[in-house]
Amino acid sequence: MKFASIITALVALASSAVVASPLVKRLPSGSDPALSTPQAVLDAGLFCQNGSPSAQNKPILLVPGTGVDGRQNFDSNWIPLSTMLGYSPCWVSPPPFMLNDSQINAEYVVNAVRRLYAGSGSTKLPVLTWSQGGLVTQWALTFFPSTRNQIDRLVAFVPDYKGTVNAYPLTATDTASPSIWQQRAGSAFTTALRNAGGLNKIVPTTNTYSATDEIVQPQITNSPIDSSFLFNAKNIQSQSVCGPAFVADHAQSLVNQFAYVVGRSALRSSTGQAQSSDYSIADCNPLPADPLTPQQKAESSTLLLVAAANVAAGPKTNCEPDLKPYARPFAPGSQTCSGFTTF
Repeated sequence: MKFASIITALVALASSAVVASPLVKRLPSGSDPALSTPQAVLDAGLFCQNGSPSAQNKPILLVPGTGVDGRQNFDSNWIPLSTMLGYSPCWVSPPPFMLNDSQINAEYVVNAVRRLYAGSGSTKLPVLTWSQGGLVTQWALTFFPSTRNQIDRLVAFVPDYKGTVNAYPLTATDTASPSIWQQRAGSAFTTALRNAGGLNKIVPTTNTYSATDEIVQPQITNSPIDSSFLFNAKNIQSQSVCGPAFVADHAQSLVNQFAYVVGRSALRSSTGQAQSSDYSIADCNPLPADPLTPQQKAESSTLLLVAAANVAAGPKTNCEPDLKPYARPFAPGSQTCSGFTTF
């Protein structure tokens, strides 16, 4: 009952703040902001299944979610699945486990896109993400204009573009990891993304999510109120296809058969987005994707346990990280560690 009341309140808030407000149409332009993380550190966080990032044929970049590194996130699911689909998988692992400042996590994405784009002969590459991975990739696309000409498509599983109400209990005692503060609904980080135009599709984008997600909410309306929804993108709430009785949690929405069929469609599509004709209620199996081995299926089922352990042991702070200077103008009056943001 308490969960339902929280969701109801947030839906009302989001409805007025997101749906009724006109979205910014003009994204930040010009040169990319300078990266604040040393180049060698960023390069050390990029890994590829097949050799050096500087020499990749048909790379795909995988961006993990909160509480895991790239290998932990994708080794039992989209590393083998993308390989079967003809891609050479690469991934980033911003330390520790995507728990520090999401703005820094986004720098790892920007650097990886640059490296893989150059290493594949200036060929645009797809990016596939889970949870916070989608949020920081959209941040990169919003605030680093060069990435828009280097990313071919975004395939995002349960991204929290608008944050989540379920982050609030984790910050209630003023001790949570930096990126968890930033993933609260209404945070300075998500406010800046919204006001800079980041709730619109920037490259061809497919967002897949579930109303029964226990981590990211609201996701229950199958509308722009949902955290995973971007305007003009292909937004697929699994229950809209599979029916209201279909249950998929935060991790299952990355690894189950339905997620695989949608992701496969998005990666194969000539438009860069999943095609409705490629999936149906017949694909609504909540168990791990059919092409995975029994061992991979078993390991996929432990993803949330691994993430929870890393979150519990991760760094803690009592406030949301300050916005970088390039983002600060888009969230005036928001409260961060240094106080209330100003221009």
